[in-house]
Amino acid sequence: MKFTTIAAVLATFVAVASAALPVEPAINGFVIQDNPSVSQQIVIDTDHNKPAQTQGTKSYIVVFKDTAAAHVMENVEKEILAFGGKIGLRYSAALKGFSAWIPGPIVTALSTNPFIDYIEEDSEVTAFNAV
Repeated sequence: MKFTTIAAVLATFVAVASAALPVEPAINGFVIQDNPSVSQQIVIDTDHNKPAQTQGTKSYIVVFKDTAAAHVMENVEKEILAFGGKIGLRYSAALKGFSAWIPGPIVTALSTNPFIDYIEEDSEVTAFNAV
């Protein structure tokens, strides 16, 4: 039952996020082909799909590749929300992405997304005036 629900959510995410891309089922996820010569596999571990409140979330910055379409970003946001995460600020001037509180297993799954350039844990940055 748990696997069926997760598989349905993942299939919906992959189908919407990559409507123009060939998608093939794989043993533990889906193979998304942005470039037919390169495959990317997205896997979500079904043993870790618990609400974020019991698992804990961390704040991350998610940065997309310049070629990522707006609907791809929206679908990733929906995926994060579906698994108990929260979207923070959206960025579009200096980079294409957003901040979010994301459960650990989802970070792992998103790191395989071919449209995401990188995901890094958010941290405080300070600057000092050196005279």
